[in-house]
Amino acid sequence: MSVKGALIGAVTALTLVGGVAAADFGPIPADYESAVEGYFSDRLSDPRSARFDYRSDPYQVFADLKGYEGLPCWAVDVRVKARLPGGGYGGYVAYTVLFLEGEAIALEDDVARMVRA
Repeated sequence: MSVKGALIGAVTALTLVGGVAAADFGPIPADYESAVEGYFSDRLSDPRSARFDYRSDPYQVFADLKGYEGLPCWAVDVRVKARLPGGGYGGYVAYTVLFLEGEAIALEDDVARMVRA
């Protein structure tokens, strides 16, 4: 590798790192478990009986969401087990919940693209 190639690679790496460092993710969501459960309460037929299994602490992602590209968000991975219309429980279903400014705003299913920071 030439010196010129090494310098170009170093500048590119610093530019990428600088872009991540410059992004404003805001503070880590406080009481994210309650926020996730509240977010699902409008989406489940019997939210009080739902069971939540948190698979991660909040982590940083860049999301493409409804006209916003590279939106810096926090994300939490959770599995949800909810009561079915017949009264029994289904299996756990995995979700990623996105947070912006401390509020749950979307599920991974609502996102065009998501990249972990």
